[in-house]
Amino acid sequence: MEKAFWDSVAESMKQDDPTYGRVVELMKEVRDELCKMVPQSWKQEILEAIDLDILTEMLMSGSHDMVYLGKILEYALVTLQKLSAPATEEKIKKTHKKLLNELGEIAQSTDKSKFFLAIIKGLRLVLEQIQELKREISKARIRMIEPLIKGPAGLEYLRKAFANHYGSPSDALTSLSLTVQWLSSVKPSGEQEWEEHNDSLSSLPTRHASSSQGLPSAALKTGSSVLMLSNRSQAVSLPSTSTTAAGNQQPECKGDRLDLLVRLGLLKLASGIEGLKLETLPETLKLNLARLRAVQAQLQKIIVLSTSILVLRQTILSENLGISPSEMDKLVTESVKELSQFLDRVEDVGIAEIIEIISVVPEGGNSVVDAQKLQMRKEVMASLLGKSLQAEDAIFKRISQVIYLATRGVVLGGSGSQGKELAHTALRRIGAAVLIERVMEVAEMLIVMATVSVNVHGPWYEHIVNNIH
Repeated sequence: MEKAFWDSVAESMKQDDPTYGRVVELMKEVRDELCKMVPQSWKQEILEAIDLDILTEMLMSGSHDMVYLGKILEYALVTLQKLSAPATEEKIKKTHKKLLNELGEIAQSTDKSKFFLAIIKGLRLVLEQIQELKREISKARIRMIEPLIKGPAGLEYLRKAFANHYGSPSDALTSLSLTVQWLSSVKPSGEQEWEEHNDSLSSLPTRHASSSQGLPSAALKTGSSVLMLSNRSQAVSLPSTSTTAAGNQQPECKGDRLDLLVRLGLLKLASGIEGLKLETLPETLKLNLARLRAVQAQLQKIIVLSTSILVLRQTILSENLGISPSEMDKLVTESVKELSQFLDRVEDVGIAEIIEIISVVPEGGNSVVDAQKLQMRKEVMASLLGKSLQAEDAIFKRISQVIYLATRGVVLGGSGSQGKELAHTALRRIGAAVLIERVMEVAEMLIVMATVSVNVHGPWYEHIVNNIH
């Protein structure tokens, strides 16, 4: 749990023999993240301004120097402000001012616990701002790639560079062995998946006409119990999609053979359980390794979030807590939001940390839960979640397939309303419609990569596809 994580950091400082290692690690994370985002000429200044040795010495000495802490946090926020887009600059300024005012008030107090509170509030705010900026940078990078799709000069440069390294398209069968293997694995199922996609598209008007009736209940076996997703709780309207605003939507696949195979091939690579490696990646995609790894990581997070949602719903239903469908949806949304933020910020998350977030379920509106009962609930949920995240487990396979279909709906249907409807329909089957924005973002990245690659490597792809069976 995000809150539990920060509470544990605070507790480590409040002990009789306080430890400050986690605070220093978090400050190092702030410094390192800033260094990754700034120009090379700024890095030395950041290293000097956020001096971990001085911070460690100050904390270990017991000197609660609010002035020094304030300077570090202010420097971090000012740097983020410089890096931010003009549209978000005013928001950061307001947040910055609010934090400094709070730190100023805390500085007037002699209460040691308030110093710890200041550290937590400051670090948490800065790290949240960093994550928000990283998301903006990621979107900006996609927008930067788009001119390549339309710019013939840029495409021609990439095409010539590729030809210089791997030879002409007529040599593709021998010079691009990994690409041949990749396309050969995708081609047999490509036509079937395209037919499935078109069948799904044709069913959308029917879904609209009967949306008031909801979807048929879906049942997933979870151990000895069965989780039933109620129609009522799943009949929700589609949220707006900020990343696919009019004029910035990624195009649908029109059925062109190369476009279809490359889109599906990229999706299959990113959907794999094994981490992607440069040495096994198709030659045409090697420059996209980092992007594909990022997409793969996001898809795996979506699977974890979806499985956690199922476990949470299963717990609520099996314990007969008297929570209405609307209350359940609200609880799921809040839990997913908190878990999403935690997964984005913390690299290695275990089952225990996930359960800390999703196990706090109020009983009939009562926020106080018996400690022993809560512990039993955590143990049951941890066991179910751990089992359901095993690659060979039926639930894992089911959820992975649904996430694949949801993402495929956008990858082939585009990031407009049509693709979003397809993704939303798939996610509703497992009660994970709340994850629609994450799926849309992942699919958009895949479409951009596919479009660029087809434009650059089209002649090589054409020769390969024409000569494989």
